[in-house]
Amino acid sequence: MHGFDHLKNCLRVYLLSSLHPSPPNAAFGHTTADAPALQGLMSRVRFVLVGPTHAGNVGSVARALGVAGAAPDSLVLASTDERSAEALDALRHDPQAEALAAGAEAWRLGARILSLREALADTQMSLAFTARPREFEPPRLSLEAGLLALAQAASEPGLRNAVDPPAVDSSAMGLSSEGGRVAVVFGTERSGLTNEELMLCSHVCGLDVNPAFSSLNLAQAVSLVAFSLRQECRRQAAVPAPSPATGGQGRPTARPAAAAAVHGLHDHLMRLAEASGYFNPEVPGRMSERLLRLLHRASPLEDEVQMLRGLCTALEKSSLGKSPLKNS
Repeated sequence: MHGFDHLKNCLRVYLLSSLHPSPPNAAFGHTTADAPALQGLMSRVRFVLVGPTHAGNVGSVARALGVAGAAPDSLVLASTDERSAEALDALRHDPQAEALAAGAEAWRLGARILSLREALADTQMSLAFTARPREFEPPRLSLEAGLLALAQAASEPGLRNAVDPPAVDSSAMGLSSEGGRVAVVFGTERSGLTNEELMLCSHVCGLDVNPAFSSLNLAQAVSLVAFSLRQECRRQAAVPAPSPATGGQGRPTARPAAAAAVHGLHDHLMRLAEASGYFNPEVPGRMSERLLRLLHRASPLEDEVQMLRGLCTALEKSSLGKSPLKNS
């Protein structure tokens, strides 16, 4: 009866994997573009890095912005007295930036080089990120309130979420009722934003981090903010989040098995169990019902049912030494 032990093990592995599937591989991704409403909001957000010094951060930020759905021209490298436009241009073309961009060439090469004043000139709201409170600084917002205000400022009136009352009154902050350009601003890796740079922004924000160890890599900080802002823009535009996986665990063409196929597999397993001596039809108990319930809970796909039927047939031949069992 070794073959039937193997069958039980195969069924156990399959059913456990069906009931507790692994997360979908990120490589499958989504084959369609973001919803136009979400694209519209994200296209109005500018991500400004003031005087970055590490090429790897530029590449990593470009990759994060691409995945977050930001526009290819949304990244700005802001020049300073210490970091010239020529140095920043060389930074985005550095081999390390290219390597860490991991294919996000449109965002890496699309990065514009401006002064901070030029980058903020056409924005109606800018949110600066700093870990240090300053004696003189713009109005400070929490991350949640700041991102909500940015999303509201970028939203056209027809896209604004009318379900929940706004946590931030954009009009009271001096923002237009029409959707406009907004920006998030990050300082250089070593020292962050200067007081003068901070005061060019309309608002300031800090991240809720461990006060005993509050240092965060520039690219990590931008990634965190970009994805959090994406979620807020999605909510503001009332665009539902996509399903995290297909019914085929990454195979969009896979189809759930029809009821007749599932019942056929159930009947095949019951005949095999009876022939092996495992199931006694004189004392049936609730095996048939439990097996059917288990199969329904697993929600097998067409090819999975066919695989198990083929396995059952092969085990019939090898373990019972005769032709496959006929329907009774």
